[in-house]
Amino acid sequence: MNHNFLKHFSIIGIGTFVSMLIGFVTTPIITRMVSPTEYGQFSIFTLYANVGMMVLYLGLDQSLIRYFYEQDSTAYRRGLLYRCVKIPVLLTILTCVAGFLLSGTGIWHFELGQTALALLGVYLLIQILYRYALLILRLQYKTKWYSLLGIVQKIVYIGIALPLIISGFGEPVTSLIFATVLSAGTSMVISVVSERQFWRFSMIQKGDCERTYASLLRYAYPYVLSMGVTTLFQAADKIALNFFGSYADVGIYSSTMTLVHVFSIIQTSFNTLWAPMAIEHYTRHSEDRTFYQRGNQAITVVMFFIGFSLILCKDVFVILLGDQYREAAHILPFLIFNPIMYTVSETTVGGLVFLKKSNMQVLVAVAACVSNVIGNMILVPRLGCRGAAISTGVAYIIFFVMRTMLSNRYFYVDFKLKKFYALTAIAVVYACYNTFLPFAFGSVIGYVTGVTALIFLYRDTVTWGIQYIGHMIKGTTGEWR
Repeated sequence: MNHNFLKHFSIIGIGTFVSMLIGFVTTPIITRMVSPTEYGQFSIFTLYANVGMMVLYLGLDQSLIRYFYEQDSTAYRRGLLYRCVKIPVLLTILTCVAGFLLSGTGIWHFELGQTALALLGVYLLIQILYRYALLILRLQYKTKWYSLLGIVQKIVYIGIALPLIISGFGEPVTSLIFATVLSAGTSMVISVVSERQFWRFSMIQKGDCERTYASLLRYAYPYVLSMGVTTLFQAADKIALNFFGSYADVGIYSSTMTLVHVFSIIQTSFNTLWAPMAIEHYTRHSEDRTFYQRGNQAITVVMFFIGFSLILCKDVFVILLGDQYREAAHILPFLIFNPIMYTVSETTVGGLVFLKKSNMQVLVAVAACVSNVIGNMILVPRLGCRGAAISTGVAYIIFFVMRTMLSNRYFYVDFKLKKFYALTAIAVVYACYNTFLPFAFGSVIGYVTGVTALIFLYRDTVTWGIQYIGHMIKGTTGEWR
C-alpha cells in the first residue's frame, strides 16, 4: 500500500466526505418534508434506473477497465472508449423509445406515471454516458476532478430539490426525480468536456484500436448476466417490501440506507482506485501477491471498525430522520454487511478479473441472488423491514465467500480468511443483538468486544496504520513493512 495510493485515496475521501456532509445536513430536512410513502416511490424510481443501467451497460464498462492499460496512447484509448460506449448508448435509446411507446398505447403501465417514465429514459442515457466519463477519470487517477464532480452533483441536487419541495411546485416525488436527473446531467457534461480529447470520436482512425467489438463483447457478456442478477439481488429487499408491505416500508428502508452511506467516504474512495490500480499492478508484476494482501488487510480493519461504530451510534443517527423513520434503528445493523462485504471482496476477486474469468461472476451473482430472494420471501412477511435487512446482510456474506473462493481457484492469495470469518461471526452476533433489542449496556459491551477482536486479529495492520499516521503528522511517509 504505497504513498501514491493513499494520496489519491485521501483526495477522493475528502470529496466524498464533503458530499456526504451535504447529504447529512439536508437528508433530515427532506425526510421531514417528504412522507415515507413518497420517499418510497422515489426509491422505486432509482431502483428501476439501477436495474436498467446494469443491463444496458452490456458489461462493456468492464471491458474498458480491463483493456485500458494495454496501450498508453490517447488514440488507442479514444478508440476503445468509442467501441465500449457506442452499443450501450444505442441500446438505451431504443429501449427508452420502445418503453414510452408501449406505455403510451396502454400495452404496458408504468406505475409512477408518464412524466416519471420520460425522466427515467433521460436519466438512463445520462447515467450511461456519465459512467464511462467517470471511468476515464478513474483510470487516469484524476482524483481531484472525480471528487469535484461528486460534490457538484450533490449541490445541484439539493439546490433544485429543496426549492421545488418547499414551493410546492408539483408532486414531491417528481421534484426529487427532476433534481436527480438534472444533477446527474450537469456532472456528466462537465466530466465529458474535461476529458474531451477522448470523446472526439470524429478523430478516430483505422488502426487506433485493434480491439474488435467481438473480443470486447466476449469478455463483457458474462457481466450482463452477472450484473443483471446482481441488480436483482440488490433490489430483492425493496421488491419484497413493496410486495408484502407498502411504499412507506420501502421509504423507511431506503432512508436507513442513507445512514449506511457513512461508509461512502471509505467505500467510494477505495473502490474507485482499487480496480484500476490492481489491474495495472498485475499487468506489470503478475507474480506479486503481497500488494493484494496488504490492500485486503487494511480495508478490512477500516470497514469493520466503521461498521461496529455505526451500529453503536445507530439511535443517534436515526433521530435526525424524524419520528416517522424510528424503525430505521433496528434495520441498520445488518445493512452494514452490504458495504463491508462488497468493498473487501473487491480485493479478493482479482483472479477472476486478471485471468478474464468473467463467466465466474455469474455464479457469484446467482448464489447471492437466490439466497437473498429466498431469505426475503421467508423473513419479510414475518419481520418486515428487519427481515429484509437480515436477508440482505447474509446474502452479502455469501457474495463475499463466493467471490473469494472462485477467485482463489485461479489466482491464489493468502488473505488469512480464518481471521476474517471469525470477525464476521462476531459482527453478525452484534448485529443480531441490536436488531431485536434496544440500546443498552449490552450494546457497549458488544462494541468493545468487536473492536478488541478486530485489533487483536489484525494487530500488524493496526500497528502499521498508527505508524503511517505518525509519519504523516511528521511530514514523512513510510512503506508497509
